[in-house]
Amino acid sequence: MPTQPRPLAGSPLRRAIALLVPLAGIISACGADAGVVTLSATPTPTVVTIPPVAPPVTPSTGEPVSADETLSMLADELPAAGLPPIVEPELLVAISLADVVDVDDNKPPREHDEFVAVALTDIERWWGEVFPDVYGEPHEPLEGGVYAGYPERGSPIPGCGTSTTDYLDLQMFVAFYCELGDFMAYDDGDSEDSLLTPLADAFGPAVMGVVLAHEYGHAIQGRIGALDDFLATIVTEQQADCFAGAWTGQAYRGESPLLRLGDADLRSGLLAMLEVRDPVGTNQFEPGGHGSAFDRVGAFQEGFVAGPTRCAELLENPLPLMPNQFRDAVDQGRGGNAPYDCSNDPDPDCSPVTEFLAEDLNDFWQTAVGDDFVALTAIAVDDPADFSCDDMVVLATRVAICASERTVVYDGPEVFELYNDFGDFALGYLYGIGWAEFVQQTLASPLTGEDRALLGDCFTGAWVRDITPDDLGNTPRQGDRDGDGVPDTVTSSPGDLDEAIMIAILVGDTGINDDVVGSPFEKIDNFRTGVLGGLPACEAILAG
Repeated sequence: MPTQPRPLAGSPLRRAIALLVPLAGIISACGADAGVVTLSATPTPTVVTIPPVAPPVTPSTGEPVSADETLSMLADELPAAGLPPIVEPELLVAISLADVVDVDDNKPPREHDEFVAVALTDIERWWGEVFPDVYGEPHEPLEGGVYAGYPERGSPIPGCGTSTTDYLDLQMFVAFYCELGDFMAYDDGDSEDSLLTPLADAFGPAVMGVVLAHEYGHAIQGRIGALDDFLATIVTEQQADCFAGAWTGQAYRGESPLLRLGDADLRSGLLAMLEVRDPVGTNQFEPGGHGSAFDRVGAFQEGFVAGPTRCAELLENPLPLMPNQFRDAVDQGRGGNAPYDCSNDPDPDCSPVTEFLAEDLNDFWQTAVGDDFVALTAIAVDDPADFSCDDMVVLATRVAICASERTVVYDGPEVFELYNDFGDFALGYLYGIGWAEFVQQTLASPLTGEDRALLGDCFTGAWVRDITPDDLGNTPRQGDRDGDGVPDTVTSSPGDLDEAIMIAILVGDTGINDDVVGSPFEKIDNFRTGVLGGLPACEAILAG
């Protein structure tokens, strides 16, 4: 509704930033659900149809490269896992915040103030250039301006359907655009109940640019009449995420005369999408739904790569969305996470995630590849420094393989910590890329280095697609596969895709041009390709 703010995300709950614990905001907005249809899992081909290819050869000898030599190409200069360093964006001009944002004399200085001033100026400049190309008419600048809110503020912030905006309401919304008055506002407080300033302090000021570009996307929707069309909230939010990605992309590519964003800023943008996702279990098709991190990152990436013209198409043809609601009380009670072990689980049929994920991966790949794929075993080690095998190759900072022994080896204590921090699919993603490497061996994949690692991400996504339930809760391989008389039902849970994305960010290359295992942006893009397109989409990558 035009008299309601269009927020980024908001939550009445107390929030605090912990460097490895993502947040989830409870989203509030107004809109009528237009019946957006979720993506349902569909069966993948029973056999991978990639034709046999010759393995790569060593240039000096012309002899085929052995499996361990091929895999070793991934091991050189693997990036250290962890959050990206805070690298200041390159500002090409100096602009005072007071010249761009409505503040008063009580405004506390923030480290991101200068960036916000330049970013907002650039967002307005960019839309002035691209709006005529996208929509065929001149762009109208934001008439009501931008307001920064903070507890110390003495001057009022306009209301959206009310006389003024109370700071606590703004804190709940985090940031919003209001069509009534054509203005934006953002929370600039730094308490533990605020989100943006702690995010910018933790991940870098580029977070502020992504958030404000998202809100300006709603201003664009106001100019084209989309906010009056009673679209589902998720549709307008998806397009705003896409617009934010498109603005980020032009700044990253050096197309802006005002600022330049780098690899750390791009990584921060992805992290920002994680922080403002819908809480796990939220129905994104209800009014106020913004999408899971998987959905929001996907829309951001679509805009980053394809630009604002592609984003303009999303109101009529939205991107596919993955289910985010729990299907049963047991899964909801566990928060979507299976037990890591069954030592304290009262369920007599308890199966730990460390075991059933391995069993399902073996079944999936034996079904897809055929008898040529021999089952693998996963081994947890207490200290990777004390473990070795003749052909061990590290695929990521916490997972390696022993090719001749057909084992996937992972750092038990570290992965258990990731499980506690994020959820069970932290392990699922690491298992997935381990199994995917053996699949590439079986298929004699000619890919090496970064390309090989990124195909592994796609293959991992294809497996996830296969265990994603359809609208009836069924998956393609459901049934009594092991012949024990008990139906085998391995399904992904809400939050699993977001957990995989977080691990991809943590283990990816620092920059897009590092070309070792793939940047977070590239890894997520390939993972999403597998989830949305299944094995045929990954086959296309391998076929070149």
